[in-house]
Amino acid sequence: MPPRAAHTAARRARPIVAPAVGTRIARAVPARAAEAPAGSTDDAVEDVRECEPSDRGRALVPAPRASRRAMLAAPPALSLGLGLGAMAFSAPASARSASAALSSASASPATLPPPPPFASVGVETLRDPALYNGLATADRAKRGLDGLLPVATTTPELEVARASAAVDACESPMTKYRQLVSLLNTDERTFYALLESRTADLLPILYTPTVGDACLQYGTLTQRPPGITVSLRDLGNVPNLLARWPKSDVRVAVITDGERILGLGDLGANGMGISAGKSMVYAACGLRPEWLLPIQLDTGTNNETLLNDPLYVGDRARRERGEAYDALLEELVSSLQARYGRNVLIHFEDFAPRNAFRVLQKFRSASSSTLVINDDIQGTAAVTVAGASAACRAVGKKLTEQRVLFFGAGQANIGAANLLTLAMTEADKTLSLEDARKKVWLVDSKGLVYDGRPADKGSLSPDKAPFAANLTELQSAFSRSNKKNGLDPTSLTDVVAATRCSLLVGAAAIPGAFDESVVRQMSKQNDRPIIFALSNPTSKAECTAKQAYEWSNGSAVFASGTKFPDQTVRDGKTGATRARRPGFANNAFIFPGVALGSLASGASKVTDKMFLAAALALASLVTEEDLEKGAVYPPTSTIREAAFFVGAGVAAAAAEEFVARPGACAGGAIPKAGGKAVPSLDAAPGENDRAAACVNWEACVRDYAKTCL
Repeated sequence: MPPRAAHTAARRARPIVAPAVGTRIARAVPARAAEAPAGSTDDAVEDVRECEPSDRGRALVPAPRASRRAMLAAPPALSLGLGLGAMAFSAPASARSASAALSSASASPATLPPPPPFASVGVETLRDPALYNGLATADRAKRGLDGLLPVATTTPELEVARASAAVDACESPMTKYRQLVSLLNTDERTFYALLESRTADLLPILYTPTVGDACLQYGTLTQRPPGITVSLRDLGNVPNLLARWPKSDVRVAVITDGERILGLGDLGANGMGISAGKSMVYAACGLRPEWLLPIQLDTGTNNETLLNDPLYVGDRARRERGEAYDALLEELVSSLQARYGRNVLIHFEDFAPRNAFRVLQKFRSASSSTLVINDDIQGTAAVTVAGASAACRAVGKKLTEQRVLFFGAGQANIGAANLLTLAMTEADKTLSLEDARKKVWLVDSKGLVYDGRPADKGSLSPDKAPFAANLTELQSAFSRSNKKNGLDPTSLTDVVAATRCSLLVGAAAIPGAFDESVVRQMSKQNDRPIIFALSNPTSKAECTAKQAYEWSNGSAVFASGTKFPDQTVRDGKTGATRARRPGFANNAFIFPGVALGSLASGASKVTDKMFLAAALALASLVTEEDLEKGAVYPPTSTIREAAFFVGAGVAAAAAEEFVARPGACAGGAIPKAGGKAVPSLDAAPGENDRAAACVNWEACVRDYAKTCL
């Protein structure tokens, strides 16, 4: 069989089908290649792979053919559970081969479009990060660069190698961060190529945990401002501010008000570091950098240290939380839509709980018509549910069999509790939402959340109320299994025992909260306790991977919000040692895919089931090899490929939820690819025919980002 025919047949043998939400993961069933007609989806996708170097402005340089064949190895089939029947999208790269493919593709500067023809000359070229490319800067003589650059000329790939060596020469994460930001400010093409080639290494530098330190030190970072700052003094003038941003095709705006940066609290205008960091993650995962706009909403700060710091970059005023705050935010969102269109994705980041839920619900309302997400609420929820779903495979139990205790009742855990109960009801249609909630408990700063708690003075938050426990029932269960006097609802160890939880999720930013007594109690009541310490940065983690493994005698299934190193664990029963790779519950596995899927499908809103689809897509990428090592998430080296696969699930869910718009992919044609179009939303024979809207959602999402398969 000719290589191309064998390659095409291999793809046809591994479809990934998207049926009903909650359907558990099943192995892919090989399809008969003979059933696919000539000129079908696979032929069109094959054409997309043959991207010419001249098309680098629109498509990434493909991996060598051998690597691309390796990328076709399919993970377990994904069941998105949205009633999509035979609607399929192609299998993504496997966890291992994706990493190899990214490496073999080399660090190409193709993420950015070619520079405009001689918009700047001489020193101005050197000062323009979109034009300057180190010693690889093109057209030296015509740009008047002779004498301004050393005589030697290099290739873009060598400039990436030079930048990589400079980063490696830095001794601390923070100095690496400064080096990378300096590179971004001087040579964008090399920066994004380096980020693409070393995503797994650099994400912890540009994102959590190092970005937390960057926000704390933001006043001493002498960098070029990475985005737009909008303050209360700009009320009524926001459209003019946005008009000054040089990019005309923004599709994702990452907005923070800086009131709750990671677990570090109110950092005011220093929160711009988190908006910029999220934007870098988007770019690393396939969104074009010019589509991204970091925004700092500066409405003051209540951080006394910052108010008294002469180097603080923001407004030295107490934080505004009233009508002026709402008016400024409304003007910002409407101004973004006015300039960039109704489909610009609004990404809210690190708002305090008092505003996070309220603002999200306001802009998600039917009257708003805003494409909006809150990553702290929805992204964290999806990555938690993904980890829980994969962990269920590791321990051999169904999701509906889990008893889940959330330590911390802020926006992250409330969002996760809501999405988890939705996942349970979708997995088991006979399970009501009320019964699903009885399997979930919350612990906040006052202890266990329960009906009639005196500390609430009769006014339990409406976000917590659905999960309020029946204290009498728990006290009875606790008394039967413990000799001590009564349940103390403020003791985490007691609450773990009383609820008999099998999955413990921490997102309260209280370091050491999962102490030895808590972990040992989890191990006492579960053969394989599932422990997620999700708070970040590392200094805020509820426990470390080493502690979880040691205190559970090696039986814990562990994941964390910041990456811990691999561990060698001794089995408490057999005495044997084995390697463990702690799961890394990184929201970066979710929000880039949600954006890609939403934008590619032309979604008018992002629904809860779209986030559930993202969670199930991510969970399906966890291989048996990953689970054997104790990991419930794929390796971070595959995060870019994961974004396209997650995006495919999100786009399919958008169609099932009737929020996708046919025609969003615009035919999917890529020049010099044989003239054939990637199957897209335009392939629909009729707008009302959902099943035929897109036969290959991954191809549609990749086509949207102009990325070769």
